[in-house]
Amino acid sequence: MSRPKIKLKKNGFDVTIEILAFILILASALLIGYYYNQLPDKLPIYFNWPSKDENGIGEKDLLWASPIISGLIGIAIFKLNQYPWIYNYPTEIKPEAERIYRMATRMLRVLNLILGFTCFVLTLFSILAAQNKLNGLDRFLLPTLPFLFLTPTIYYLIKSIRFKD
Repeated sequence: MSRPKIKLKKNGFDVTIEILAFILILASALLIGYYYNQLPDKLPIYFNWPSKDENGIGEKDLLWASPIISGLIGIAIFKLNQYPWIYNYPTEIKPEAERIYRMATRMLRVLNLILGFTCFVLTLFSILAAQNKLNGLDRFLLPTLPFLFLTPTIYYLIKSIRFKD
């Protein structure tokens, strides 16, 4: 069965989420640019990258990887949201099921916002750690990030399974 190709119109909430996601990624890049000359050559890097050492220390140039990669993923999610009929769904999609497309695109927008937030926090924490101003905030980072990404995924999965036409 072929899925209907429906062009979804975004509401104000959807547009706000997309804008906030890209603002957070841009803010990360601006933060790096602002503090770049004040940072030491080596600093803690809070994302996994092959060139950081076993203690989590890397060159300050590695900070640019987070907003660049997050920006590319954000653009890919933005583009993918234009084609909701190609997603995998846990239920059968019927021709009149525009609502499930909306749920799926909303979930990706929320995940994109969380990605932007994560990029900003990782950048901020690396800069604060390099300046010895982190004060233990990073201990909340590891348990919080998986929760942030899994919560909307599970929520929208349950919501789409319960959805009936």
